[in-house]
Amino acid sequence: MIALHFARRAALHLSCALAPIVVAAPAMAADAPDLAISLSPKAEASGALTQMGVAIRIEAPPAEGVLVSIATKENTVVTSADTMTGLLFTDARGVLPVEASDEAIDDDNARRSWKAARPVEGAVTLAYRVSIDPRQPDLAAPQYELRAAEGGLSGAGNAFLVLPADEVARDVSVRWNLASAGTEQGGDVRAISSLGAGNVSSTAPLPPAKVDSMYFMVGDIGAYEQGTFFGAWQGRFGFEGEQLMGWASRFQRFYGDFFDQRPASFGVFARTNRTNPGSGIGLTDSFAFTFDEQTPLTDLKGLLAHEMVHAWINSLSGSMDQPGGLGMSWFGEGLAVHYQRLLPWRAGLISSEAFLEDLNSTAGRYYTNALIATPNEDIAGGFWKDTRIRVLPYDRGSLYFASVDAQIRKASNNAHSLDDLVREMLAERRAGRAMDLALWKRLLERELGAPGLARFEAMLAGETVEVPSDAFGPCFTRIVKPLRRFDLGFDPLVLLSKDRVVAGLDPASSAYAAGLRNGDRILNRFPQDAMQGDQEATLTLQLERAGERFELTYLPRGESVDAWQWQAAPGQPDCK
Repeated sequence: MIALHFARRAALHLSCALAPIVVAAPAMAADAPDLAISLSPKAEASGALTQMGVAIRIEAPPAEGVLVSIATKENTVVTSADTMTGLLFTDARGVLPVEASDEAIDDDNARRSWKAARPVEGAVTLAYRVSIDPRQPDLAAPQYELRAAEGGLSGAGNAFLVLPADEVARDVSVRWNLASAGTEQGGDVRAISSLGAGNVSSTAPLPPAKVDSMYFMVGDIGAYEQGTFFGAWQGRFGFEGEQLMGWASRFQRFYGDFFDQRPASFGVFARTNRTNPGSGIGLTDSFAFTFDEQTPLTDLKGLLAHEMVHAWINSLSGSMDQPGGLGMSWFGEGLAVHYQRLLPWRAGLISSEAFLEDLNSTAGRYYTNALIATPNEDIAGGFWKDTRIRVLPYDRGSLYFASVDAQIRKASNNAHSLDDLVREMLAERRAGRAMDLALWKRLLERELGAPGLARFEAMLAGETVEVPSDAFGPCFTRIVKPLRRFDLGFDPLVLLSKDRVVAGLDPASSAYAAGLRNGDRILNRFPQDAMQGDQEATLTLQLERAGERFELTYLPRGESVDAWQWQAAPGQPDCK
């Protein structure tokens, strides 16, 4: 399951990607079996942590069928499955023979599974070692993969943990052996997972999907802790890390009050990625994001604000786990983008100017999108193929929810709002009932009747969302502003091809005017999603033509269209 978001000038990022976030700790099941994870990172003389020893003990393993599995490719990211060595299974009888098989789920996902060659007796323990190449290039993709850099090692569970192929919730423990994690250069070695710092156990049983969705970071890393909030970072920000983490801690408490749910703990992981700074993935009671030394503090605040919404809302029940589930990201991602600016502004943690910057980036990207009419049923198929389709659930969903909020407030004479519907849906989920599309439709019909349902279906069909001028309160008013459409100037599928040779070049485009030609080979990789929301962002291509390498820079914009934007309403100074 994946999700993406646009924070101010930051890259679109993968967010609630793996499993619903645990936001409340239910009572520990006395008879829950154990899942014990032991991790032994090893550093080479240079200080790079290039190996991870893994041992996993599974109580009450699957009795038949597939015993354990790991993704070999997760949402386009190749995992550590092929770099595992020494894999050994044992149970109460000794060595357990197994049979492995691979399955391609779709173009972006594949899994490797193991079946026991004889009946299993008692708990199963498996042990193996994973090698990490510290020279691997940064990826413009979800940062699941184990990555050795900046004196640390980090990655998501789905990238290197072989876990039970079932849905049994187990009491999870993480134990670190740091004897070989030190470096000749010295420095403090810390180890942190989504469960917390050091050796730690879960406060409630977790199914394998949520262990998959945990993050792990170890090495000479930064760390922050305040109450139930903790943070860890691999690399150096362009500011003091405690400044960002302290802001996130305060905001996380505000979210707990707003949604009336307070997690037992919540963690934030950050690591350097100079190719795709500002991306993120949602995790179990935590999330991870990327940055570089130039990433502004304000951008990362927007990123954190978005991701923390996912810790409470995530997605509709089961929707993102189903085939074509990306088409349902209008809900979880739309609400996250809507609240990422609104709640920090209400809390006094961002200014009105920052609120408008975020809103207008989203609105500008949506109303200038050449593929704005793409129906929701086509989102999943084009999600990884075209950045203009990829951003639609975020932009369309957020503006739809802003419109619905305004409609509910008007219909109820300000007695109800979107906030009430969201809290009611979360209460249903906490009560063990489905927080699904049927529930959303029932609540929507209750508040807005048949016309509200009709507008919802029209949004899914690709009709342009109309947002009232006063949708964000009396502080802001809507204006019309001419903006230019995002336009690479060539077929975007070129960027997904093996050779990345330019084709389909438009001779009327800015790319052609800058000197790009069909047959040029593009050598560099670059995020496009955030670029669409910034009218001034230029694109630099590193190219090869007839054996010669060169660069060219141009503004990837095409025709001008009228788009809605918002500005401070006259006579409303310092409005809240």
